[in-house]
Formats: sequence, structure tokens, C-alpha cells
Amino acid sequence: MKQFISFIKRNLFVLIFVFSGIIIGYIYWFNWGMYYGTLPLSSECWVNCTYGGIFGGLAGSLIKSS
Repeated sequence: MKQFISFIKRNLFVLIFVFSGIIIGYIYWFNWGMYYGTLPLSSECWVNCTYGGIFGGLAGSLIKSS
């Protein structure tokens, strides 16, 4: 448990960006996503949330390292 709390403390900034990316991905899907599968990125909610989390984590790690 101590290792988990230590991991959270060390990576809190990046995790905040990951969760915000997931939320932004959901908002994008809810407002502008196409429901009939014409585009793979915007047809499924979980795809948008996954890509949002990945790009949010990438952005957070790039900002943290600079």
C-alpha cells in the first residue's frame, strides 16, 4: 500500500492530466461523436476516453519534464 501511495504522489500531475483527458474525450463523444460507426475514433465512447487519457498523459508528462 505504501508503494501505491508513493506512486500516486510522484505521478499526481500526470494522473490529473490523464483523468482530464478522459473527461474531455467523453465530452467530445457526447457532443460531436457519430453514433453509427462511420469514424472509428468518434463512434464509441470508450475509444474517445482511451485516446483522451493517452493524450492527456502524454501532455502531462511533457509539461512535467520541461
